[in-house]
Amino acid sequence: MNTSPIIFLGKINCLHLLTHCATEILVPEDVKAELGDDSLPSFMLVKALSNTGDAYLRGALGQLHRGELSAMVLAQETLADFVILDDLLARKKAQRLGLKVMGTLGLLLLMAKSDILTPVQVWRHINKLTGQHGMYLSSRLMEQIRQNLLISSDTK
Repeated sequence: MNTSPIIFLGKINCLHLLTHCATEILVPEDVKAELGDDSLPSFMLVKALSNTGDAYLRGALGQLHRGELSAMVLAQETLADFVILDDLLARKKAQRLGLKVMGTLGLLLLMAKSDILTPVQVWRHINKLTGQHGMYLSSRLMEQIRQNLLISSDTK
């Protein structure tokens, strides 16, 4: 799991709900370092990359941040079901590496599908992320999400 989904889910008080979505949530050491003094919840396991993974990471740094690449390498090394990333370039790189990708929005939609949150709660969280916390979503994507959640256009 990368840094931005942890931050975004924390801002809307949904980070703890990840325990209902996965049996194990791994966070690379680089992501923990990016978070600084913010402590991770106890259900998130900080894991070091292998020596091979760390060597790959050093050679692959470029347009992507260390945390994003670390999350991808850790997902490969642990055969994770998903790597959790929000950044578009990182998501494309992960897909080229053969990884399944999910982001903050995907997690929230999964929470609605799994009856962890209601569709209206998810819609309100997404609006809070875009309106107050700097997440950018195109109006087209917002409309697709609203329709996916079966939310009426007058719901805020």
